[in-house]
Amino acid sequence: MILYDLARKLNGKRKQRLKARAGKILSPVRRIERVHPVPGRRVVAMTFDDGPCAKSFSGRETGLTACLLEALEAYGARASFDVIGTTAENYPDEKGEPGAFTWSGRAYDHYPAFGEDSLAGAMNQPGLVKAILDGGHELTNHSCTHRLFGPMRAVYGSRRHFTTLEEVTADLRRLHDFMAAEFQYEMKLSRPPHYIDPIPGGGTAYDAYRILGYNYMAASFDGDGWLPAESPEAEVENMLRPLREALEADPESLNGQIIFQKDGCNMSLRTPVEEALPKQLALLRDYGYQVIPVSELLEMSPFEDLSPDHRAMPFVQKLLAAGHTAGYKNNTFHPERPITADEFYMTAADPAVLRVPAPMNAKQLAALAANSLDFRLKDASGNALLDLAAKKGVAVEESRLKDKKTVSRGDAAELLAGMLP
Repeated sequence: MILYDLARKLNGKRKQRLKARAGKILSPVRRIERVHPVPGRRVVAMTFDDGPCAKSFSGRETGLTACLLEALEAYGARASFDVIGTTAENYPDEKGEPGAFTWSGRAYDHYPAFGEDSLAGAMNQPGLVKAILDGGHELTNHSCTHRLFGPMRAVYGSRRHFTTLEEVTADLRRLHDFMAAEFQYEMKLSRPPHYIDPIPGGGTAYDAYRILGYNYMAASFDGDGWLPAESPEAEVENMLRPLREALEADPESLNGQIIFQKDGCNMSLRTPVEEALPKQLALLRDYGYQVIPVSELLEMSPFEDLSPDHRAMPFVQKLLAAGHTAGYKNNTFHPERPITADEFYMTAADPAVLRVPAPMNAKQLAALAANSLDFRLKDASGNALLDLAAKKGVAVEESRLKDKKTVSRGDAAELLAGMLP
């Protein structure tokens, strides 16, 4: 565990570098970790991975998901349940050791536990799926079988994984189609198993999510219930302490954040979340927070750097509601940054054009977008965009464009939104 903690710290620095680089790539898929604080309110999202779970690890009469739903309802909270389909097919396999990263299986994951796959997953527990939806919660796609998208040798060296982008998208689509057929529910967000993004043979989780029309649901605050400690009491305290300290240091610190939780046991086969969740929710309530699903948070504030009261927001929200590419891969918008012709093409293109089922980099996507449109820009200057507005019959605030050598992304959003059907 010491080596793992060190690896996490090093990986955290690596992720920060990747995030900065992603802030320069306009992308159909945004990695949602947190959003700009909602002015005048305190709002936080909460997610639960790996369920729904009918098994009780603590001896209670009801299973884990039912306990979580009861706690959420008691505090008027709603959440995003990042569900799987079933791990019942993940055999042959051998049982792992409690406390190890392969606790649930040496070759594959098994939820809620090895040999008890029928007690978890949407396909095995449709009654729990209905209970989640009836409670006003959100369902997101954590993959059907919870198999790794690719290898992670440092931690999961013995684990089997998918070998192609086609296998990954087929697994995701299987759960997506199940929810649509059985519950008339369309999922919009996904989180890869164990946050492993690269896929062998080319492509990443971002390609898979682009093909399915998802955004990447990450998180910014770790609820900590998945890590084992020396005792059940210590595990509960480990879930409460970071939240309490963050709120005491700055009551606004959780505004716009996404909290990661588990709808399953930790590596020691315990579920501290059962006891800790009501206490976490009580803390958030005492500090005036509303707990909501991630998609609802995104409707209030879609980007990390764009305030909901920015003048461009109505236009940006219109573009997002229609599924258009409006932001960068790291979920920033940069309203003052000059828009490029490629970015204009990417945002104007029909979202379906960018869902080609193959690995695609930003340059290739921009070329696809440009080729699908009935216009070309000589450049992205204000006068060029005014000419386009005139041809498309779109009314824009002329003073923001006329004779400008460059046009900000915020100002261009008005024209782009006006071009929508």
